[in-house]
Order: sequence, then C-alpha cells, then structure tokens
Amino acid sequence: MLIDLFGLSVEEVRSRYPAAYQWVLERVKPERDQNARTTYRDNWWIFGEARRDLRATLVSLPRYIATVETAKHRTFQFLDATIAPDNMLVCIASADALHLGVLSSSVHVVWALAAGGRLGVGNDPRYNKSRCFEPFPFPPPPTPSKPASVTSPNSLTRTENASRRRTPR
Repeated sequence: MLIDLFGLSVEEVRSRYPAAYQWVLERVKPERDQNARTTYRDNWWIFGEARRDLRATLVSLPRYIATVETAKHRTFQFLDATIAPDNMLVCIASADALHLGVLSSSVHVVWALAAGGRLGVGNDPRYNKSRCFEPFPFPPPPTPSKPASVTSPNSLTRTENASRRRTPR
C-alpha cells in the first residue's frame, strides 16, 4: 500500500486524514529529518519525488510505458495510470501501443545499449532517458489517409496456395 499525499499541505493532511498523518509522522518523518536532501526534509509527508510534470501529463492517460532504469535485459511495459512510479522507473507518457512496440523493438534495444551507460557490479545497462529515449529517431506515425496494408492469414494462405498451383513441378 502507498500513502500518496501529493498536492496536500501538511496542515491539510493533518485535518483531512489524521490516521495517515499520524502513521507518516511516526514512521517517515524521523528518517526524512536525517536526509541530506532539503526537499525530502521539508516535504517529509510526500512520497518520494513529487514529479509534478510527469503527474500532470499522466492524469489524462489510462496507462503509461515504463522500464526499469538499470536492468540486464531491457523490457518496456504498460503500467496502469493508478500505479505510482518510484525513482527507479523511467516513464514515458504514452498509452499508444505503437510507441510500446517501437521501444520494445530490437532496433531500439540495440540503440539503448549503445547510447546508455553501465552501472553496478554486474555492469548492467542503464537506460538514461536523455541519451536513449530523447534522441532516438522514432519512425513517423502512420497517416489516416494511407492505412497500413493488412493481410488476413486466410487471404495469405489462399494466395500461397494459388501460387503453388501455378508453379510447375
């Protein structure tokens, strides 16, 4: 369970959610008081980084694309918009399956391995958004005036069978 108090002042949390306030006060604040980051100490009731820009972008989406920042194997997947990402996820604000497909392609994986860094004892690949995602040359989106040619498996089988009948043996 996650207690997400983003967008609320400490006074609003105390008055509207007293049980949650008490829980966070007792268990989170002591640790945050020792944190070297000023934003963590000053906003001790907020879960992790606020990521205001990402939250504003995701609010209108039913899902988004995410990958783990450091992993031996690069995989992308959709996460439901109700899932609050932590600091180890790289999030892409898109619900489009085309984007997921391009990011999951072997072309992008090879690009990310070459452009990204390495981290850890195992020298695992690190997906750096500014080096792996932002400069990646995404293909142009399909245009509605030129729909993609879709061949059904049945019509393909009929075409293959017809060509076999015409080929001399």
